[in-house]
Amino acid sequence: MTVSGKSGATRAREGLRKVSISRIKKEMSDVFYLSDDLVITTLDAQHNTTRDYPVSIDGFSAIIMMSGEAVVSIDMESYTVRPNTVVFFNPDSIIRTVRCSANAAAYVLAFSKSFVNEIQIDLSTSLPVYMRFGKAPVLEVTQQDVDEIRQLFQLIKTMLRSDKERYRHEIIRTLFTTAFYLITEINQREKPDEMKQGRCEVLFNEFMTLLQQHNKRERNVSFYAKQLNITPKYLSSVVKAVSGKTAARWIDESVILEAKALLKYSGMSIQEIAYHLNFSTQSFFGKYFKQHTGTSPSRYKRKG
Repeated sequence: MTVSGKSGATRAREGLRKVSISRIKKEMSDVFYLSDDLVITTLDAQHNTTRDYPVSIDGFSAIIMMSGEAVVSIDMESYTVRPNTVVFFNPDSIIRTVRCSANAAAYVLAFSKSFVNEIQIDLSTSLPVYMRFGKAPVLEVTQQDVDEIRQLFQLIKTMLRSDKERYRHEIIRTLFTTAFYLITEINQREKPDEMKQGRCEVLFNEFMTLLQQHNKRERNVSFYAKQLNITPKYLSSVVKAVSGKTAARWIDESVILEAKALLKYSGMSIQEIAYHLNFSTQSFFGKYFKQHTGTSPSRYKRKG
């Protein structure tokens, strides 16, 4: 069932409760957390505030249904959630529980945008899951999938309470990356037939493929548009319509992701990285990196 029109959206916005990762950490019981960036907790029918009013979480989140059944509204669209399903939520999605059984229970994982930016995940690998967040938020999984995800969650929870402080953040990020790749593997089972995709989706996928091939040398939308035999304006409008991000933003994010990986793991100097990524000078690379991350390459390299 879909609630459409401005009146439905207006009603959902009335009394909308904005929830931060920090607030989840403070208000939920049985909470495991990493600063204000990552929270793992449990949710049941007795401790589900989204029955009373819609909420919007300031970050990405997912639930794994363990028992019972619920009908959840995500951005005015209703979905039935049962055991062996994973549900993804975009930042600022409007979430409300329409109804749930008395025995409904789920794991909840919430993580900030800044935490995602610290995870070293290949852009082309993350794309299918990113696209699912907005278009098909409910993912069917097997019992074996659930068991594997729960084991990873348990490892993350163990490290969140561990006294191994020196490398705890790195360990948790590595485990989170493992969980992400596991979800990506599961998601690809349902990969749609490319022949059934519309022209815009095909163009977007071709753009992302080109971006993976050329992001170390090319940062201009015009280059990618020329490769696809379309105008930069049309490419930008297609990418924005399909993904919610502009082509320029995808390019910048891809370059920054590559730069972070090189700064943290390559052993190359900042000057070498600037040259490798086709920046005319180290200074220009530094300004570009700071503009998009809020920190300098040297500080990020020391922090890593």
